[in-house]
Amino acid sequence: MTESRSRMSVTHSGAEDIGTQFRALFGPLGSDVNEISVASEGPLVNGTLGVHPVRPGMRLFTMDVNVRQDIELTVEPANPGILVSLVLDGRSDYTVQGPQRRHDRWEFTSGSIVIGTFQPEKSQWNVLGGGTHRLVELQIASGRARQLLSEYRKTSPGTVHPLLERSETLPQHVTAPLTPELGMIAHQVLTSRLEGIARRLFMESKALEILAYQFHAMTSHPLPTRAVRSRQDHERLEEARAILEKELADPPSLLALARRVGLNDFKLKRGFREIYQTTVYGYVRMLRMDKARTLLETGEMNVGEVAAAVGYSCFGHFSEAFRQRFGMYPRDLKKTRRF
Repeated sequence: MTESRSRMSVTHSGAEDIGTQFRALFGPLGSDVNEISVASEGPLVNGTLGVHPVRPGMRLFTMDVNVRQDIELTVEPANPGILVSLVLDGRSDYTVQGPQRRHDRWEFTSGSIVIGTFQPEKSQWNVLGGGTHRLVELQIASGRARQLLSEYRKTSPGTVHPLLERSETLPQHVTAPLTPELGMIAHQVLTSRLEGIARRLFMESKALEILAYQFHAMTSHPLPTRAVRSRQDHERLEEARAILEKELADPPSLLALARRVGLNDFKLKRGFREIYQTTVYGYVRMLRMDKARTLLETGEMNVGEVAAAVGYSCFGHFSEAFRQRFGMYPRDLKKTRRF
């Protein structure tokens, strides 16, 4: 693999131009390609997209953009594989076409990790406008995934999540809350200013860290499969999550939230843990911290103002919650951004 890096500056006139440039970023996962960075400036999208090959059959895709209105992108992978998507900010959905024209809809939301398999089938990625989208995605070719799995099992035998073992069958995915460790990795990847071979080594190390944390999570605490419940209950839980996202600075009580979405509090608590692998207020804390990080990075508010904006009256509690989420105190965030 060469060490050269291609940079392109693109001014998009419309969604069609965006889609053309987006598809141009991706070739076969097994190919020997350069790192590509696209700086986009236009009426629909502002920001940077990147593809960072790290090893044969492995690459990182990065996205740090502001999208002004909804856009739909066509995705057609060149070969089957597995993705591990770390979503820091934004909301989008991915409609995957499976065998027998069966479709599967994936959701990418702030503070989540999505692990899924993909096939060389045309799919649609719908990106919601009116906000920032920041994510780091590890993509691994199926053959490379099996090789890594085999190497891992030589030293640590045991059961690994079936998602990794059936990467050439029908598309499937699981979703869980983004852990502080993986959130920090994604943040470091998006803010790195390294160049040349140092950048290549850095990106490779972060890709391997993502794999390490995911193998550990899958062997120690297997990710949840989809909860078995009625479609109506699922929609009510989605409504509850949307309310929490909108009212995170002053969220409703558990009972009030349950009444608003038409569930009893027991089903709300159990359903939230089954789908999102956290408690209702664990999810609120995660949302608050993610918004706090975004506000701090703009530099327009000091730490005390940010704490109040996300619903904390005690600065000490806010500072400790931020440290638990991101591994650093709020005052240290700018130091990390210089890396």
